[in-house]
Amino acid sequence: MKKLHQEGIQIGQFQPGVRDSIADVEGVLVGHVDVEAGNTQVGLSVVEPYPLSEGRRRLYIGRWALDGGGRISGLGVAEDFGTFSAPIAVVPAPAFGRVYEALIHQGIGRDSGLSTDAGWPPLVMGMEDGAWNDARRIYESVRQRDLDRALSSASEAVLEGSVGIGHSLRAFGVRGGVGSASRRVGAQHMGAFVAANGGLPGDLRVNGRAVPTPVSTVGGPQEFIAVLATDAPLLPYQLRALAQRAALGASRCGLWNPLTRTAQICAFSTVVSESDASAAELERIPAMDDDGLDALFQAGAESVEAAILSALCEADPLELDGRALDVLDIRLLHAARQ
Repeated sequence: MKKLHQEGIQIGQFQPGVRDSIADVEGVLVGHVDVEAGNTQVGLSVVEPYPLSEGRRRLYIGRWALDGGGRISGLGVAEDFGTFSAPIAVVPAPAFGRVYEALIHQGIGRDSGLSTDAGWPPLVMGMEDGAWNDARRIYESVRQRDLDRALSSASEAVLEGSVGIGHSLRAFGVRGGVGSASRRVGAQHMGAFVAANGGLPGDLRVNGRAVPTPVSTVGGPQEFIAVLATDAPLLPYQLRALAQRAALGASRCGLWNPLTRTAQICAFSTVVSESDASAAELERIPAMDDDGLDALFQAGAESVEAAILSALCEADPLELDGRALDVLDIRLLHAARQ
């Protein structure tokens, strides 16, 4: 059971799904790999929008990024056409190029033509983790086999905390990491996967209430990444709006602040798939009316907020080369909700 659940902490108004993770959206899987590289704390994570064994499938996607920037590949197709068909990898910035090449190699294995419904564009989202790691060592350590291991480990049992890309993150003066959460909106689901790597000590909030956190001697970037999935039938422009509204969940808990340098969110729907439809059927895709989006926007923000808190709760303490990073005292969260 999640530690948030053990403490009886509920974020927002909507109820979580059965797993309270992005895997509550049917077909979505998450995998991690920790890379052995001496004292380097490095890993990467992947979100598979559907099992790769399904072969060809092209889904709609939308994106939001702070100041319009961010380290992400595949923008031309993802933004111009609003579609993608590959796993989404969240990786340390120095390994960005290697993982991009590894995803191309993986996509060619699915389709030698690397078509837009079987592996193109490769979506890689990069994060800085230089507070703990040497960039050169990260670059030299990550290989094709590491992406393959992350993809093969992907499952509905979403690991959280200090795993994958969360291996080397810090947030709010304590150890950060990766987290996931979901919300039910009627018969539909909204799920989020978040990598938290920012937030200032003392800024953490639970349902709007302050949570004291220790002052850390370890500096680092102010950034975060989130991937949202939904089984609601949304079109690319609606998914872009969803990604933008979901960022409010990071603001509500204090992760998004005036010093945040990089923030990027992708949101995709598992329902609307161009490659599953003929030209005539595309004219009749049952996309959701804009008037029904408000509840999904709220669910997206709640999922991101809950995923960030879950990442902090599930993290492990870290001690390396004379430096230490404690974890969040969960009892403080319990006190903040009273």
